[in-house]
Amino acid sequence: MEEKIKQLDEATTAAQLALLDAESKLAAASNALEAAKSRLKQLSPEVQQNIEFNDTELPDLISAKMVAESECENARKRYETNEKYLMIIRENHSKSC
Repeated sequence: MEEKIKQLDEATTAAQLALLDAESKLAAASNALEAAKSRLKQLSPEVQQNIEFNDTELPDLISAKMVAESECENARKRYETNEKYLMIIRENHSKSC
């Protein structure tokens, strides 16, 4: 049982690190998207009227943000699940001892 707890604890720690990394990537993607939007808003009205959405970097940045959001959500679920099972196993183990 100790080995199982140790393995799950290691997996939980790894999942927590993956979550932190995913949150960092999401923040970077969000910041890049906001910066691009800001740059577009600073263009003259004439340029804004003539520019096409696909001519900007917005599609790629929106896509990158969506991927980062998905990865962040998956990492969060994995961490929360591991944390939940780790608590349950530790409680059960402490009751049986």
